Amino acid sequence: MLRKKNRHIFRKIILIFLGIALLFMIYQYRQVRKEVLYNRGNGPEVIANILEMGIEESSGIILSGDKKDYYWTHGDSVDYGETPRTSIHGFRFDSDGTKDHHEIFLDGVTNLDWGDIAKDKNGNLIVADTGDNLVRRDFVLYRFKEPKLGQEKIERNDIEKITFRFPGGEELNNEAVFYADKSIYILNKEYGKTIMYRLMDKNIDTRRVNIAEDIGEFKFLGGSRLANYMDAATGADISMDEMTMVFNTYKGIYMFKRNKKNTNFFDGEVYYHPLKWDFRKNQYEAIAFTKDEKNLVLTTEQGNLYKVSVKDFKLLRDTESTEVIKEKLVEVGVDRQGITYRIKHVVYLIQVAVMDIIFR
Repeated sequence: MLRKKNRHIFRKIILIFLGIALLFMIYQYRQVRKEVLYNRGNGPEVIANILEMGIEESSGIILSGDKKDYYWTHGDSVDYGETPRTSIHGFRFDSDGTKDHHEIFLDGVTNLDWGDIAKDKNGNLIVADTGDNLVRRDFVLYRFKEPKLGQEKIERNDIEKITFRFPGGEELNNEAVFYADKSIYILNKEYGKTIMYRLMDKNIDTRRVNIAEDIGEFKFLGGSRLANYMDAATGADISMDEMTMVFNTYKGIYMFKRNKKNTNFFDGEVYYHPLKWDFRKNQYEAIAFTKDEKNLVLTTEQGNLYKVSVKDFKLLRDTESTEVIKEKLVEVGVDRQGITYRIKHVVYLIQVAVMDIIFR
């Protein structure tokens, strides 16, 4: 009799627990769905499309350093068996659409998964082959002088190849890169947050594998907890004075303002602007400042270009610290962390399935 009673109590507890879990899931779904609809009504509108120029799956964008209102972009990698995309594309755009398209091939490079493009203070462009289309420990940055209009190819001897790893040999996905403080910064693509790494110019050695330095992490603030957990950083850029950094995600743009150089952007003021959140139609992949730095331009894998005004951002958080970043000594770990990577990949597939339901 006592056993039956205990089983009955146990079943009640399980049912209560499942009921609470179901109510929590319904609440979270409603919160995310509410944010999706809000973003669709408040995100920017399409201003142009670059597919007509033959630029497929744009994955990075940067304003030219020496050409007026000119931008450089590049495609993502392709499916196995297809010819890899190993070129960058230049173009202009206005109210009439895109124009002045120019394609330049990079000789002797590979495109496992190009994630972003940046520029340094010495007139160079930096193409980041840092995505995770293949499980790998070594990542590559290609640095070369910004090409001239009419130039058809960058010779391999004119391209600096920077190979690097992350601390512990971790296999990360990274689609956002910018240059500041005489360093190349990399933001990893992790759901719910991003971790910032850097490679200092003075420490870069093209003859060996370099180790990126962990600077710190930023947990997303611009939405509900579940919505933020389904979000990831996919592009970044920096202002000319290196005091304002932006990175875009699938559903918004974060802007960070610091008071002095060589301090952590994540400790500065944080601003936010929503984007139309539907990764099936608007998979935002890259972001760049315009020349006057009053606006930001975004590209999507679908080819659409968007423009967002800097003055429309809202403050999320005040400055937390102005401490100078201290250089760390890092070493390559011997572990490959393959199991961890596979678990993260399974979680990603689940997130994609959930998002597909939400965006219907």
